[in-house]
This record gives sequence, C-alpha cells and structure tokens, in this order.
Amino acid sequence: MLLRLEDQDDQPSMYSHTPHHVCYGERTMQLRNLLLTLPTARIYGPDDVSIQNLAYDSRQVQPGDLFVAIKGFHTDGHAYIPQAIERGAAAVVVDERYWANDQQAPPLAADRSPFVVVSDSRVALAALAAARYEYPGRRLGVVGVTGTKGKSTTTDLVSRVLEGGGYCTGMISTVDFKVAARRWPNKTRQSTPEALEVQALLHEMLEAGCDYAVLEATSHALSASWNRLGHCDFDVAVFLNLSHEHLDFHGTFEQYRRDKSRLFEMLGEGLNREEATVQPSLVTPRRAKVAIVNADDPNHRFFLDAAPKQARRLTYAIAAPADVRAQDITATPNGTALQVTTPWGESPLRLHMPGGFNVLNALAALSVALTQDVPLERAIAALEQIDGIRGRMERIDAGQPFSVIVDYAHSPASFEQVLGMLRPLTQGRLIAVFGSAGERDRTKRPLQGAIAARYCDFLVLTDEDPRGEDRMVIITEIAAGVEQAGKSIKRDYLPIPDRAAAIRTALAAARPGDLVLLLGKGHEGNIIYADHTLHWDEMAEARAALREIGYG
Repeated sequence: MLLRLEDQDDQPSMYSHTPHHVCYGERTMQLRNLLLTLPTARIYGPDDVSIQNLAYDSRQVQPGDLFVAIKGFHTDGHAYIPQAIERGAAAVVVDERYWANDQQAPPLAADRSPFVVVSDSRVALAALAAARYEYPGRRLGVVGVTGTKGKSTTTDLVSRVLEGGGYCTGMISTVDFKVAARRWPNKTRQSTPEALEVQALLHEMLEAGCDYAVLEATSHALSASWNRLGHCDFDVAVFLNLSHEHLDFHGTFEQYRRDKSRLFEMLGEGLNREEATVQPSLVTPRRAKVAIVNADDPNHRFFLDAAPKQARRLTYAIAAPADVRAQDITATPNGTALQVTTPWGESPLRLHMPGGFNVLNALAALSVALTQDVPLERAIAALEQIDGIRGRMERIDAGQPFSVIVDYAHSPASFEQVLGMLRPLTQGRLIAVFGSAGERDRTKRPLQGAIAARYCDFLVLTDEDPRGEDRMVIITEIAAGVEQAGKSIKRDYLPIPDRAAAIRTALAAARPGDLVLLLGKGHEGNIIYADHTLHWDEMAEARAALREIGYG
C-alpha cells in the first residue's frame, strides 16, 4: 500500500513485495463481523455490507473496501472521505474527535456508504486489521525488540538464531523485511509499518509456514497515539537500553519510557483475551510469555515491572549480575571473543561484529533463543556464522590499506558509543563523514559535532537528509560543536554538502592504518531534499570511490 506522507516516519514509499493495495484475497467479511472487535463503535447505515479489504489512503481504495480515516501529521484523512466513497468504499470508519458534533450522523449520506464512528480511528485500524487477517499473531510466536539503540541488529540476530535452532522466521525491521526464505530491503523509512501492513505481513508469514515473527518495536509504534503494534499477541518482549531520544514526539523522557514499556504490558494481551469470541479454528495453545531485559541498563526494572505476573523474567548483562552473562571479553577491530554463562550451560563465543554493544545485542538474541528451546550449542553456532547486519558496522574491503566502515549512527548517544569503541581499536587516524537530519531535532547537531571532534582526527561534514532546510545551515550548526571542541576548518574538518564528494574526499585523504567511518545513512536507500529524493546506496558509493582511487 502506498502511504501518505503524514502517516510515515519520513516519506511515501511502496512495499516492494505487494501491489499498491494490501489485499487479503477473494474472501469477504461482513461489516458487522469486523465490528465485533469494536464494541463501542456507533454505526450509521446498514451493517451487513460486504467488506473486501481495508485501506487508510483514499488514493488506494478499491470497490468494496472499508476506508479508515486517520489524522496524520500534515493531512487529516477525514478530508478525503468523499474521494474514498467515489472510489467505491463500502463503508467508512471515522474518529469522533474530528467531527464538530458527534451526536449526529456524519455529514455525508449514510445510505451510500455506512459510517462507523469510533473513539480513536488509529486504535480501531489495528483491531480491524487483526480481525481482517484472522489474528495471525495468535498462531505465531511473536518476538518484540525495543530500545533506543540496537533494535535492528538485535531483531536480525534473533531471527537468525531462531533459524539456527530449526525454526522458520519472518522479520520486520528498519533495515529489511523477511518472510521465510524471502528477504527484501525496507525502503519505506518506517521502522515499524502502519498496523494494516504489520498484520498483512504477519498473515504472509503464517501462510509461508513461519514459526516466529520478530518485530522491531519503536516507541512511536508502541505509543497509544499510533498503536501500530496492537493485537500482535507478543510472546517475548526484549528491552535493550534507554537514552534520551524522540522527545519531540513523546514530550518527556518519562513518557518515552512508558511508551516503550507498553511492549512488556502487551505480553498480557493473549493472557486476557476471551477465547470464546474467537473462531474455534483460530484458537491455539498459549505460549509461555517471556520478558527479557538488559540488566546493565538502569531502567531495566521498570520494564520487568510492566510485564504481567505470569511472564517468565530473564536478565542478561556484561557488568551487572544476570541470568545470561558475558565474561572474559577480548575485543579486536574485527570482532569479539567472550565466554557466555547461562542457566542452560556455558560456552565460548566468537562474534564477527566489533563492540561491547554488539555483545549485548548477541546476549539478547541468545536469551530469546534459549527460552524458545534452541539448544545452547546451536544458538552459539548460529551467532558465530553472522558476519554483520547491512548498514550496521559494515566493513567495506576492496584491498585498501585502511579500514572503511558504514554505520547508521545518527544521534549523540550512538556517536559516543560507536566512536568510543572504535577510537582505541584504530592504529592510525580516525576520519568521519556525517551530517544531521533536516526538520528534526536541531539541538543534537552541535552535540554530534563536539563528540565527533573529540574522538576523530579529521571530519567531513555533509548531507544526511536536509529535507526542507538549508543544507549549509545544518552543516554550520554541526560545525559550531566541532569548533567548540578546538577544531579548525580546513585543518581539522571540511564542509562538503554533496555526500558523494564528501566520501571521495575522506577516502582520498586516508593513509595506511586509518579508519574512515561513514555515519548516518547506513542501509537507507535515499537522501531527502525539499524538491527531490536522491537514490542512495552508501556501501555502493564507498566501493565506487575506492575503485576510482585504485582499489577493488
């Protein structure tokens, strides 16, 4: 389904594996049966109309669809109800908060298309989508991974380690989608898609024979105001870490933490549902609920307390006492060797991913696998076979005498983490190429500059996603932090807004033993400007630049 700008994290894009319209097939449902999941809904018009599929973008409505009008950041879907009806919507769901007088029928003819008034149409969309796809989460093992940093990496690791144990998995992450053996890039700029796409993908996973779905659970998607992950019936919740992020959306750190902890509260969904309301064919034995947290993070107890009492609790850590521990850690530029201690036994582990944060990500994935009956030796073997995650600490090797790494780090906290880890592992100079997102938190720009200046010997400041902002204003705000740290233009840093030219400048300046770090884009497939979107592949661009100077 094509998504409106206001209903995405960044910009419209299309799922590469589906047509414009998220379809269920030939089977229809009566409106009254769909509305069983919304007991407080008020309907104006007949409730026996047949519904083919769901849509929340009026441009994608097809005859027989149920159009759910939701309010986005820039545009209100309620303004497009006439277009949805003209395109053949069989019924329309509206949010009572956006009608001047919700005691009367909506101001369009209910005899043409019945109207359903709900208290929150986003919440309703999740419930309707789950019902339309016959609650696929109830028949899958569903794992949710949340945290400020490391979600995409850990989601991928969980999927791979479960498969190492003989399970078939599906995955939804910032980087990729996966349904059994089929895997494709997530080009939507959404870490967690809208509820309709989530349920459609879960249904695809079920139809493809998947045993587990592993979902990256963002704070936005978990928040009550977006509710993209409602009715997923989570069986395992994983908490990685928490730092100040997305406060422009959540308002306060406390609200940000509460929104993330909803993942653990949602472990209770399956425990509380009334099986009598579900079709007998959809009733499956309940799986044991598991809450897994990083005990090294001071917020971990908050997340454990949010889980239902019936849930099993498991902790992992490097420093703190925990059920699953990493000890005797030896770090190298190419990976990490450690000893793992668990309730299921002990084992050495050699990760081909550098950094203490990847040790924690691996421990989280190992914890999930062990609680799902994957033998320790098979889980360890699966982790040792993983070379890395696309766009996450990804090495580019074309035979050059210096190192090149592509990483998605784009916040002050992630800069501190990545640069702090790589500095002591770098024999020569540390060179970084990065920018900062336009129309996003401006206060982080000088912080990024100051942190990078503290760890790096040379910087190239460039575009990330300027959007509607002046690209040079963004770079100047980053440079303010660089200069506050004592660096000087030309000697210590260069402003080169064209990212391709910036990468070429940095690689041309590299000497044997140096490390060139390309930050901020990672897996992303484009750079967004005010009037156009530039196709982008950071790894391919780095390889092309290396070829131009004689490598590869």
